[in-house]
Amino acid sequence: MWAALGISNLLVNLIWHDLRSTVDVPWFPVAVCTLGGLAIGLWAKATGTKLESLHEVMAQVKATGGYHVDSVPKSLVSFILPLAFGGSIGPEAGLTGIIAAACTWIGSTLKRAGLKAKAIADLTLSASLTAVFGTPFLGIVATAEDGIPNADDYQFRRKAKIVLYTAAAFGAFGGVTLVSSIPGMSCGLPRFDSMVVSTAEYAWFIPLAAAGWLLSLLFHAADKATGLLGKRLERHVVFAPVLCGLLIGTTAVFLPDVLFAGEEQSSELMGTWTTISAAVLLLTGVFKVAATPLCLHLGWNGGNFFPVIFASISFGYGMAALTGINPPFCVTVVTTALMAGVMRKPFVAIALLILCFPLDGVLWMGLAAVLSSAIPLPKALSPDVSRTPKKTADESDVGNEAEHEKASETIARSSR
Repeated sequence: MWAALGISNLLVNLIWHDLRSTVDVPWFPVAVCTLGGLAIGLWAKATGTKLESLHEVMAQVKATGGYHVDSVPKSLVSFILPLAFGGSIGPEAGLTGIIAAACTWIGSTLKRAGLKAKAIADLTLSASLTAVFGTPFLGIVATAEDGIPNADDYQFRRKAKIVLYTAAAFGAFGGVTLVSSIPGMSCGLPRFDSMVVSTAEYAWFIPLAAAGWLLSLLFHAADKATGLLGKRLERHVVFAPVLCGLLIGTTAVFLPDVLFAGEEQSSELMGTWTTISAAVLLLTGVFKVAATPLCLHLGWNGGNFFPVIFASISFGYGMAALTGINPPFCVTVVTTALMAGVMRKPFVAIALLILCFPLDGVLWMGLAAVLSSAIPLPKALSPDVSRTPKKTADESDVGNEAEHEKASETIARSSR
């Protein structure tokens, strides 16, 4: 995990800092992103390797008890290329798949040694999500929320499993905290200071929550539209990522923060947002929400959580610059409403963001998450739940078919 992130960060610095300081021209993002799309397309055509999304990985682990990749080196290259060339995608998909595959291999080894290790599937999810996002609560809630498919196959009872999820999550969180203390190895979401909100500013809660919900609708609309475009171009393995690179590169000429996952950008924006106009902050949020599904459907494989969180942070700061109300309050409400609207699971959204925002904002997080996820999506934007995860070679780990489909549909509903 850390090696893959280190290589991608090294390439980002090499391309976007060292090379750009040498070739300082306005159209630099267009050239780099287009060439990046070409590299991604040629690699995909040559190897046939495609990273599965975070939700597909989770669905397969829950449905089959494990996760496998055909080739770890090929998967690592597929993971690194979109990040290095500035894709508006997060690292969570590739990292979770790599971690889950490693844990599955450990579980299979233990099984061959005569130990009953089926429960390692859920521990895999708990530890993986915690390590990637830097919050133990997500690892606990996301794993336990939907229950366990075919629970009779497991050695431990549900209460014991919750304890195991918690131990795995906090163990992973401790490891992440330790490694993150090493210079250049930080990860996870940004941490915001406490908020001081006046009574008059509370009246802005509904408009801010509505803005976050509308951004989530934009995400679903962009996901639907670019999904249809991706299907039309699915035979054009090279052209699709090149087109995506051209589009996001052109956008980045005017809105540079549309590129990249947004993890480091979120922390930087906390100190620089006052030097940026409200219009740029708001437009960055809007275009980044749309750019992420475009990347995901046109071959720039990755995750959507980190870039969508950055988009909402940028939009929240834009609202603060526009209205003059408390910035952390704006960011907290907009971000939670957007993530809950995208995920459609308020408790998972809160678990993801609870360490990101101050404790005095928990009430507003909860209200924003419940309201945003409670409003139904228009039927035209409802996600497609027809996809099911692939089976592993070890058929003994596969649950019954009804439970398999139930787990797949549950995760698919939260994937947008």
